[in-house]
Amino acid sequence: MTLSVFPSLDGLEWNTTKRPEFKTGLFEALSGHESRVKFRQYPKYTFKVSFEFLIENQDEAQLTALMGFMLQQGGMYQAFLYTDPNDNAVTGQVIGTGNGTLSTFQLLRDYGGFTEPVNNVNDTVAAPSLYIDGVLKTLTTHYTLSSTGLVTFGTAPGTGAVISWTGSYYYRVRFTAEGYDFTQLMRDLHECQDVEFIGSVRNVV
Repeated sequence: MTLSVFPSLDGLEWNTTKRPEFKTGLFEALSGHESRVKFRQYPKYTFKVSFEFLIENQDEAQLTALMGFMLQQGGMYQAFLYTDPNDNAVTGQVIGTGNGTLSTFQLLRDYGGFTEPVNNVNDTVAAPSLYIDGVLKTLTTHYTLSSTGLVTFGTAPGTGAVISWTGSYYYRVRFTAEGYDFTQLMRDLHECQDVEFIGSVRNVV
């Protein structure tokens, strides 16, 4: 199933928020000693964005674009794709080292030393580029790329060969509420505050 992409509109405010969050089980003994269990290997990210203006007239249809998008998702029901303006691409990201046998590698992205699998490649502008020891490889000729970011080479990279990629990716997210308020400020002008969605660079929602 092809997911919709969250619309890019001029009225987006600068003060957006992004919250990475893990899930930990915490147990405390009578002595006060803690035991902890990690329930998430990777975080989920909550985004909150606001649109300070949405123009709706014969030249602009921003209100229709945003509200129509929300209606299509059915509240929290349907997942969609979101481009984080500050975290959406990698250059020369290492995804593995060859051993002469392994031919399948998962696309990854490193953020401040924390590495996560990337499941949703953004190829709308350009297809991702794959390299072995810095040498560009050709899609379909040298490798295939699945819809979840799994790279499979026709010939396993040699021992010690460094596999890397350059490209863009989406977050896969869903809304955290069934609806949001659209406020009319004046004729042909609306706003929509605190639109919140949650997800990951992986397919978890």
